[in-house]
Amino acid sequence: MIAKELISYHIPSASCSSSGDDILTWMDEYRCAHYALVDKGNYHGIISDSEIYDLEDSSLPINQVKPNLVRPFVNVYSHIYEVINLLAQYNISIVPVLDDKEEYIGVITSHDIALQLAKITNVNQPGGILILEVNARDYSLAQAAQIVESDNAKILSSYLLSVPDSLKIELVLKINKKDLSSIISAFTRYNYIVKASYHESKFDDDIQR
Repeated sequence: MIAKELISYHIPSASCSSSGDDILTWMDEYRCAHYALVDKGNYHGIISDSEIYDLEDSSLPINQVKPNLVRPFVNVYSHIYEVINLLAQYNISIVPVLDDKEEYIGVITSHDIALQLAKITNVNQPGGILILEVNARDYSLAQAAQIVESDNAKILSSYLLSVPDSLKIELVLKINKKDLSSIISAFTRYNYIVKASYHESKFDDDIQR
C-alpha cells in the first residue's frame, strides 16, 4: 500500500496567511493536532496546536509570527511503512504527501494509518496470537509457517521485535485458529520459547494470558 492510496482529501491545507486561531478551528473540525501550511502548491511545513497556543497573539497570520516549522513529507509512491516511520519520528498526527515535483497533494492522518494497519494485520479476523522468542540466528519464518500449517492453520500476519541487549528476537504471529494449544506444543518441541498467547484454550493449565 502506497501513500497516494491513503490520502484524506477532505482535509484542506492552510495558507501561511491564515491566523493561528483559524488553524486551531480547522484542527478541531478535522480532529488533528497538526496542520499543513501550503501556498499555491508550495508546501512550507506543518504547525502543531501547541505551537499556536504558545504564540503571543494567535490572531495574527502565521507568516507574521514566523514559527520554526518542521517539514516532514512522503512521496505519493512511498510505502505505508515510510508514513508510519515519519509519524513516529516526528510524533505528528498527519503526514503531508507531495508529488514528484514536490507539489503538495494532501495529508495522511494517524487515524487513516490505524485503519489500514488493522486491515494489514488482520486484527478483525478470528483466531489467536502467539508471541515467540527465538535466537536471532535461528529465526526462520518458513519454519514457523511450516509448524503452523502442519496443524491445518495459517499465519494471517507476522512481525518481529528485537529484544534489547539480547541476541534473541520476538516473533508475533496472528493465526487463523482460536485454540492454539497444539501449535504451542509444536513450537515448544522446536525450542521456541512461548512468551505469551492470546486464544481460546480448552485446557485450564494453558499458558494463555
